[in-house]
Amino acid sequence: MENRATIRNAEAWIDNGGEPIRAHGGWMLQQDGYYYWFGEDRTDGRKVSCYRSSDLCHWESRGAVLTLASKVGSVYYRTSLELFPSDKEDNSFGQGSVIERPKVLHNERTGKYVMWMHWENGRNYNDARCAVATCDTIDGEYVYHGSFNPIGHMSRDCTVFQDTDGSAYFISAARDNADLLVYRLSDDYLSIEEHVKTLWPGQYREAPAVIKRNGIYFLVTSACTGWLPNQGAYAYSDSLTGRWSQLMPFGDATTYDTQPAFIVPLQSRGEMTYLYVGDRWDPSNYHHSTYVFLPLSFPSDNELKLEWADRITIDLSNGIIEPQSEPSGLHRIKSCGAERYLALVIEKDGAAEVTGNVLSYASEEQKWIVEPAGEKGYVRIRGKAGGRCLTVNLCSDGEQLRDEQAVLARSDVPCCSEWSLEDASDGESGVLIRNRTTGKVLSAGFGEGQDRKHAQVHVTEASKHDPRKGRDPQRFEILNVY
Repeated sequence: MENRATIRNAEAWIDNGGEPIRAHGGWMLQQDGYYYWFGEDRTDGRKVSCYRSSDLCHWESRGAVLTLASKVGSVYYRTSLELFPSDKEDNSFGQGSVIERPKVLHNERTGKYVMWMHWENGRNYNDARCAVATCDTIDGEYVYHGSFNPIGHMSRDCTVFQDTDGSAYFISAARDNADLLVYRLSDDYLSIEEHVKTLWPGQYREAPAVIKRNGIYFLVTSACTGWLPNQGAYAYSDSLTGRWSQLMPFGDATTYDTQPAFIVPLQSRGEMTYLYVGDRWDPSNYHHSTYVFLPLSFPSDNELKLEWADRITIDLSNGIIEPQSEPSGLHRIKSCGAERYLALVIEKDGAAEVTGNVLSYASEEQKWIVEPAGEKGYVRIRGKAGGRCLTVNLCSDGEQLRDEQAVLARSDVPCCSEWSLEDASDGESGVLIRNRTTGKVLSAGFGEGQDRKHAQVHVTEASKHDPRKGRDPQRFEILNVY
């Protein structure tokens, strides 16, 4: 009997009760015909919530398995049992300490379900600890056993891995995220036994996830760019604690607007297929963040590939994943210098302003159509909201252009609405967006005393950038909207 379900990406994820699924930075275990999905929950004193599904599409809430009111019990010396309420006025992180990236393993020796996670105090990210909790059942109330710095190291973004011989490992970012450290866990999975490997020291990687396929270990990670998406990377090795390959890119420039959370193995006609699960963080509103499920493919034993799909149909009876996709034809335009996204803001009086705003996936103002214009090589950049084109605001005489000139959006199509996209010749990422009429290039930055929520957008003379002075305000990335 087929058990087919279709997952639709780029949409809000809702549980069977109509509530948003709160399972960020999470983990998934399979048991008794169900997939159990754990993840961070920052609402009403909750810390970790759990959901279950028989088809990976329809999710039943099993409630919060770790909260501020959870039972506590010390297991080892000098672990802190604090899950205290924060005195921080800004409640964006929710109440109490911050719990991130909860991962759960089942220990066959003890019968316990053991949760490892990242712990912070709720006021800042200075403590950088890991924490442990356990439960006798997969979705019961977990007992919190405290937080600590493993062997004295920082511990931030983390994951766990259970090898085929039953040994388990904890992997976490240390030294202000500069290094990824691999620890072997004790037989009961409750403590660190040994630091066995440092991966890519000084490369600043986070959000790790590990699988083992045909005897080869694969690890995927993201770069460190806060809440903004970036190019993911993977590596492989024939030994978890041995020598690893160099990091290689996967996905596109933003890993399809995701950051790795975990990878789900599925049985497929005697072989394993793998499903990548990523968080789509929304920097403008954490609670609008959502999830993306995408199939992983392996062109060879040592290669990993991730491609976008608007929706995937999974047949759990044989593990077959069928991706389907239709390009949106829309783009976001990110300033490399200001790390803000061009937005076409239409005022109540009908006037239009172009500004650089914090990334918001729900914002129609940040979506643009890049279409051919005039001679080959030129484009018009038209806002989806209002259909107006990015245009240089010429002086009243139409000739003399100031050193810095604002850009606006017009509904008609004047000659100053044509632009060329010039690739960087100096090895830096992004393109120069040059106006055909004026020869000047788009630039985004912050004025003196200006708040850093919105960047000013204007055109200036193109200048050679010195990377020692920071990011180039004249470079932009043209990113697909998924």
